[in-house]
Amino acid sequence: MRYDFSLEQVAWRDEVRGFIRDHLTPQLLDELREAGNEGQGPLARQFVLQLRDRGWWGLPWPKEYGGLGRSAIDQWIFVDELEGAGAPMLPLTVTSVAPTIMRIGTEEQKKEWLPRIKAAEVDFALGYSEPEAGTDLAALRTRAVLDGDTWVINGQKMWNTMAHTATHNWLAVRTEPDAPKHKGISMMIVPMDAPGVTVQGIYVWPGLRTNAMFLDNVRVPRDFLIGERGMGFYYAAMALNFERLSIGSVAMTRRYFRELIALVRELEVDGTPLRQMPWVRERLARLAVDIEAARMLGLETAWALDQGRVPAAESSMAKVFVSELAQRVADAGSEILGLAGQLHPDEPAAPMHGRLQWLYRTAPLLAFGGGTNEVQRNIIAMLGYGLPRK
Repeated sequence: MRYDFSLEQVAWRDEVRGFIRDHLTPQLLDELREAGNEGQGPLARQFVLQLRDRGWWGLPWPKEYGGLGRSAIDQWIFVDELEGAGAPMLPLTVTSVAPTIMRIGTEEQKKEWLPRIKAAEVDFALGYSEPEAGTDLAALRTRAVLDGDTWVINGQKMWNTMAHTATHNWLAVRTEPDAPKHKGISMMIVPMDAPGVTVQGIYVWPGLRTNAMFLDNVRVPRDFLIGERGMGFYYAAMALNFERLSIGSVAMTRRYFRELIALVRELEVDGTPLRQMPWVRERLARLAVDIEAARMLGLETAWALDQGRVPAAESSMAKVFVSELAQRVADAGSEILGLAGQLHPDEPAAPMHGRLQWLYRTAPLLAFGGGTNEVQRNIIAMLGYGLPRK
């Protein structure tokens, strides 16, 4: 197996790095630290729109849909460089919802939604989980009933991140109540300004915002159902596989690890440099190996996409390994830096701007965001190794 990029891929990586170097300003980084996920500030919005203006929103999209038709490896390089630099990332609307619409939507739906996504006119939140349907998504109860030419939707969604800033929701609903639970779900587009939609903020341990969303007799047009009726469970899985190409990137963790290495090179404890302590060197060496392994898993997922496959097992492997690696890096950093590693980002003396402590609080979220790691291990067992369900 060859691990090196081709000359064309190296040139593409350098082009992305050059853009980041020219546009990722200290002011933008400060804005990102302050905003969290409460919506993009003006500088972040400008940065993301500049990516769009260069055609990079549609980087892997087929040319017939206004994209550049670049490979999944090129997309992986792009995500890796952005995340590795701490730059604003492309929205899931572009990386998860749009590729799914390309595969399951009618020609009319593709013409309606893909240009609007590419023009940044619409932005989707993902409405999957419910109070009693998280890991077991097929247990969802939000109901959609066809009334003439409109769907009437009633129910509740939980952990609907970015619903407070999105224009639309990519919603999983039950349309076939008498069908087996995996067969009775459909995917639907719901405008967030539709009468009957209510969003309630929920703040979680890392200080990030997610939401509960309530739908009370919400009406949407009949053709807002995307794909085949009753196949929504599988469409949600498809969208999650695309999402995990980004979630499975180790670039953010690698960035924090490199900052930790830089600190270890400078700091001393009782007159002894941290870099000379055997246990510190051993912990960091093991993490360095794991980070390289995580990088290879991400590349394998992108390679599988380029072979025309939906890499369910590969993306789940990358997602599990990367999310748990983030926890190991945070644990090691907290132990090596001691109490200083526990300082909040608001503390002026906090090393690494307090991001190590932030990573410690965020890592559990990474383990269940985009599908819990327990479920991912089942997917790996069944689709990667051919093991039975029971």
